[in-house]
Amino acid sequence: MISISLRAYINVFTIGGVVHLFYSILVLIHVLAAIIGIGVTFAFPVISNMAKNLSQLKHTLGLLKKLELYPKIGGGILIVTGLIMGFITPAYFKEIWFVGSIVLYIIIELLIYVVIGSKMKKVVPVVMSSDGEEIPEEYMAVSKSTAPIHMLATLLAIIIIILMSAKPF
Repeated sequence: MISISLRAYINVFTIGGVVHLFYSILVLIHVLAAIIGIGVTFAFPVISNMAKNLSQLKHTLGLLKKLELYPKIGGGILIVTGLIMGFITPAYFKEIWFVGSIVLYIIIELLIYVVIGSKMKKVVPVVMSSDGEEIPEEYMAVSKSTAPIHMLATLLAIIIIILMSAKPF
């Protein structure tokens, strides 16, 4: 029993053992970044649709602005840790699940930050400068037009989770 534990302890300090330990830590960081950083984004459409009047919408937009820091940081950590794991195991770059996940993630980023972000950037000042309790029509139109894009991004994220978990190809 002692020799097995000692052998495991010694293996950690070999080159292969250090790389394995480093890789395991990267996987842990990668999974935590996905849960904490990206997991919150699944709730964004639900949160943004809860506002029933202008005051609630202003509060909701402020909350979403604070929450968007999580996917920005988490997304950066995901890309960095994922690529490092790929460089440790170069064969991953020949695997469809790995390359496909990266491509899908880039598509999600483009959908969220370029398509939805540009539309929201134009309408948020309108909401914040509005008076009364009626939600501006401009916001309602943007919200309606971006809903399918949010759904697509969510579907792509689920596909990434399946690819990363099952590694089918």
